[in-house]
Amino acid sequence: MPDMQNRLLGVDGLLTLSTLEDYRGAGGYTALRRAVTDMTPAEVIGEIKAAQLRGRGGAGVLTAEKLTLVGRSEADAKYVVCNAYDADPRSRIAATLLERNPHQVLEGMALAAYAIGATEGHLYMRAGEKAASAAVRKALGEALENGLLGRAIQGSSFEFSVTLVGVERGFMGGEETTMIEIIKGRPMKAQQRPPYPTEYGVFGKPTAVQNVETLASLSWIVGRGAQSFTAVGAKATPGTKLFTVYSLGASDADGRVVEVPFGATLQETLRAAGAEVNESNTRAIVVGGKEGGALPLSMLNTPLDYDTLEDAGAIIGSSVIEVLPVETCMVRWAMERSEYLAEESCGKCVPCRVGVKRIAGTLQGIVSSLGQEDDLALLEEFSRYIPNGSLCGFGVSAVNPVVTATRYFGDDFRAHLEGRCPTGVCSPVRAHRYTTKHVL
Repeated sequence: MPDMQNRLLGVDGLLTLSTLEDYRGAGGYTALRRAVTDMTPAEVIGEIKAAQLRGRGGAGVLTAEKLTLVGRSEADAKYVVCNAYDADPRSRIAATLLERNPHQVLEGMALAAYAIGATEGHLYMRAGEKAASAAVRKALGEALENGLLGRAIQGSSFEFSVTLVGVERGFMGGEETTMIEIIKGRPMKAQQRPPYPTEYGVFGKPTAVQNVETLASLSWIVGRGAQSFTAVGAKATPGTKLFTVYSLGASDADGRVVEVPFGATLQETLRAAGAEVNESNTRAIVVGGKEGGALPLSMLNTPLDYDTLEDAGAIIGSSVIEVLPVETCMVRWAMERSEYLAEESCGKCVPCRVGVKRIAGTLQGIVSSLGQEDDLALLEEFSRYIPNGSLCGFGVSAVNPVVTATRYFGDDFRAHLEGRCPTGVCSPVRAHRYTTKHVL
């Protein structure tokens, strides 16, 4: 691979390797050749472990741990699933990576498959991303024609095939267990864990589900070595991260994908995307997309890493960063996010299905000058109850908007409880308030 310094994935406007010729010219597939000819599967996992690669899909689980669990299984079939489904409709990460650098994703899938002993994989993406889908289909054809997928890969005994799965199933379509249910041809419902996909995944077999960005990192790690990877990023999380940044006034089509080292501050990431923020034009920065948290400008020096963001009330999540204009009422913002999330819940578990809807309804009452002081305590109660009782990560993160809005922008809530919108933008959205409290 060419030396891109802090940009290991090559999608930040610096590099486009959409064809096999371009990708090979940049050193592509040398990592796969090294793996299948000179390394054992255990050695491949060992290199990934030494790189401390964490899953880029939101939870930040160590990739080597997942691969080890699947690899040690003696099941007669194992699978690799590449989650290239941007659950948040404003995220452009998976689509951009697939469109500009599809072979790096396919090589990563093959490396993961070799490491765990899988012969089949599924690349799961949004069907509506036509350009990305076309790029992947072309790359799959090129790889098969040149012995990089299929049988006898790189002249070895290793074989691996990839099935492209394109769906449009809303936000929950990207959740790990619902994705597996869809691949099985079943209704989109989150599943209880354990058993985890590493034990019981696609067609009931051990499955390594990895984010597209995680898999794209494997070629660098195996090809260049773990030390090269850990030289970039933070101590807790080496490597880089892609973010979709929406500056002030940006439409849904104007999100800019940037690549920064883990540990870069929120301010540095915004500047990399050309977004200028200050007290005169910005009210808050939302980190993590639809389920992310809103941070005040006083937290612009927050390092972007899993643990630091969680402590702040935000998440890596869908890796969408959004600048909110200065006139934003944070009560209304939290209400609108909660309304969206209530609609996107798969509805299987009560805490998520009912709880998020109750948060939205309570916020509607506050916005409509129907709020009471104990509504704040009610919101806090739901914010604890929903994550503790939800089956999947959707419910765990669905409370982030209201948690951060009340934590950092409490004056907006107090103003509404006094019957006025602090920015003058709110109008009533309902004519009555909930009168019961314990509905869960």
